[in-house]
Amino acid sequence: MFELFLFLHVLGAIIAFGFGFTVPVIARMAGAEPQHGNFFLRAGKRVSDTILIPASLSMAVTGAGLIYFGSRTPREMWLSISMGIYVVAILVVLFVQRPTFQQLIALTATPPGPDPQVPVLLKRTRVVGLGLIVAVAFIVYLMVNKPAF
Repeated sequence: MFELFLFLHVLGAIIAFGFGFTVPVIARMAGAEPQHGNFFLRAGKRVSDTILIPASLSMAVTGAGLIYFGSRTPREMWLSISMGIYVVAILVVLFVQRPTFQQLIALTATPPGPDPQVPVLLKRTRVVGLGLIVAVAFIVYLMVNKPAF
């Protein structure tokens, strides 16, 4: 069972977080062609709502399976830190990034021109997105290296 949960956990991580590493490239392209910006935002939100968020939430279940069937305990510092960062990252996605994208979609849906709030919200998504990428990279580091603190 451990191998099954490990496979599902790694697969979930690839599905849930892989797209996030490509977003800066695609966002830059959308910024160069603002007429496609709203489509990019809507597509990103749909992918997030239907694939990325469910996959990232599934990792709590597969991670619990790994702990149960493996020889690990949440009392190990690297695992506790990883779980804490994961919870914070999920909360940031749900309560900061997702609502910001919803605002951006609404503000860029009308053709008369971008609302002055748009650059502020775009900057927020970039900063938060970069923080999420760093968080995921640090979790991967902890999971692979399992440092003793």
